[in-house]
Amino acid sequence: MKYLKKSLGKILLISLISLPVYAENPAMFRTVVSLQVLCTKGSPELLMKQLLDDYNEKPVHAIDLSSTNTSVNIQLYVTENKNNPSSTFILHNIGIATSCIFWAAEDYLRTLETESLPAKKPTAKEDA
Repeated sequence: MKYLKKSLGKILLISLISLPVYAENPAMFRTVVSLQVLCTKGSPELLMKQLLDDYNEKPVHAIDLSSTNTSVNIQLYVTENKNNPSSTFILHNIGIATSCIFWAAEDYLRTLETESLPAKKPTAKEDA
């Protein structure tokens, strides 16, 4: 259990460090929430197999959260079964060879039917 907490702490710390801080916008803030977490050493295949066997959840989304600036190498996977309904988030940190799933009871990803907007990126602020 101690090792699990240590591994989870490393993953969360690396995840938070790699995210930009939005100090200019006081409406945004970081906080801690209660989540259930289950981790395994290595790739996420073992967790994905268990989710498929127990809940018929399959991976439907994946995103690479890696950063070349910080050498953080994290992938995010979302598994779901629209008939349950359920969704599970898996973070895989290749740097420490650990995969963890995060979930809350009776929670699932809700897809909102919205219109896609044109591509947009924030403008870079120039130093004065």
